[in-house]
Amino acid sequence: MPKQVETTPHPAYLIALAFFSGMAIMGVEMSSSRLLAPFFGTSISVWTAIIGSTMIALTAGYYLGGEIAERRPRLPFLGKLLFLAAIFIVFLPYMAHPLMEIALARFSGGPAAASSGGATGGNALLVALIVCAALICAPVVVLGMTSPFLIRLDSLRSPEVGRISGKIFAFSTLGSIVGTFLPALVLAPNVGTRFSFLFFGGALLCVTVWSVKQTRSIFLILGLITLATGFVLGLRGWSGNLGPYLLHEVETLYQYVRIYRVPVPGRSAGNSAQATFILTDAGMGMQSMWIDGQPHTDSWQDFFPVIPRIYETSSGSTPQRLLALGLGGACAPYLITQFYPRAAIDGVEIDRGLIQAARPYFPFLAASGLNVHVSDARLFLKTCAKRYDAIIVDVFRPPHIPSHLASKEFFQEARRHLTGNGVIGMNVGSKGDHRVFHGIANTVASVFPYVYFARHHLDDGPGLFTNRFIIASDRNLRLEEAEVEERIFSVSNHVWRDVWERMRNPRGFEADQSSFFRKVAFDPRQLCFTDDSSSLEMISEREFLGLIFGRRQ
Repeated sequence: MPKQVETTPHPAYLIALAFFSGMAIMGVEMSSSRLLAPFFGTSISVWTAIIGSTMIALTAGYYLGGEIAERRPRLPFLGKLLFLAAIFIVFLPYMAHPLMEIALARFSGGPAAASSGGATGGNALLVALIVCAALICAPVVVLGMTSPFLIRLDSLRSPEVGRISGKIFAFSTLGSIVGTFLPALVLAPNVGTRFSFLFFGGALLCVTVWSVKQTRSIFLILGLITLATGFVLGLRGWSGNLGPYLLHEVETLYQYVRIYRVPVPGRSAGNSAQATFILTDAGMGMQSMWIDGQPHTDSWQDFFPVIPRIYETSSGSTPQRLLALGLGGACAPYLITQFYPRAAIDGVEIDRGLIQAARPYFPFLAASGLNVHVSDARLFLKTCAKRYDAIIVDVFRPPHIPSHLASKEFFQEARRHLTGNGVIGMNVGSKGDHRVFHGIANTVASVFPYVYFARHHLDDGPGLFTNRFIIASDRNLRLEEAEVEERIFSVSNHVWRDVWERMRNPRGFEADQSSFFRKVAFDPRQLCFTDDSSSLEMISEREFLGLIFGRRQ
């Protein structure tokens, strides 16, 4: 019995289906990175999971599409599949969000997870990512079926299969190009992730509804209900689940930003105080923190004023011009200007959206001596002709450290922007075998002849990871000498003296450590990161894997 074939659809409509299905594929893939960022970050491993699972879904879709098109080459059948896929895309954020919370709770919050070893953390990450990737890529299987299905339908009208295939794939790819740029440049920074999925799902839904002729009115009603529900859910979101202390959340061009204000015990601001801080992506990347009525933060940020203090002690002159790479809420400039109120500070932050989000809550961004530059730190150094007495590098946010800002070439570029007595300093979070710290320290030592490090001590118990500070210069700073160290920390302000005394408490020293500062010598046998060859990102993810799941050990 011959196959039942319907009237061949108009070629222009097939092209429209190819375009919008291709746009939806890349739109879902690009928007999914923002969906996973608050839970898993935006590392290369997360992108590998998203891209890899998308390619697997497309492979399955291409194969199934070709098989089904041969057996049932009917446009209404394809339209119904795409309609369901479009509805799935619209509601995908509201399914994925609780699923990711359940996955993380199951594999990190339970007693079994807490008592298990390091391998469980890896399995948890693998399982959670697989579950989320499967959910995200479920509609991509259907979208992948579109191109072979459309080629088969159009071949019923014309025998020129090669020309038909080229046309379908060209317009599908054109749609994919649009779907690639729209989330990053337009949708995510302006309307957010939820409405991005609504846009791509809604556009596909509007196009596919016309392929269903006999029951079009029913599909129109379902489509309108879907769009209206998705719009209402998009407005409501899920902010209420993040706790009562959330002040603001926004998706910027680079990351997912949340600003919190929480009550904390205060040492110098009375019995209690309010702390305002910024978290990015997976919740570990604290950009800035400050406490009401308190000149310091009781965190590793309190080390930043030490960097210009080192310059002043070693050179005998007051620092005039400073550079802060990685600005956030501008807490580092705020802390530094308490000692050097007349210093001119250039603050560089790549994320304009982060600055805009922080400005109402972090008044330091409006400080008179601070000049804010929106740029990548590396690009700023390449295009800037200024030289600085001190450079503060505050761009390392575990577990995702930008490798191009921790390479030998980057530190060579920074060195060219230092004055003759200039000093560069940075904070590096590390844990476990501290390969991240040792790799960055050795890379710095490959550029500067004099490199020192110090470990920040918290007297209220261990933190999520150990903060170590790296100081480098072309001058012999003699920081390991007790007399020099004492001059650096001997300030008239008794509050800051107490802060730094707690920070350099000998109880926080390592077994072979006798002073706060220790020298670092370059070892060619150890890790040295370059632009061409850097394993920093993979090392960082392995080192901080347990912290992604909220485990300190």
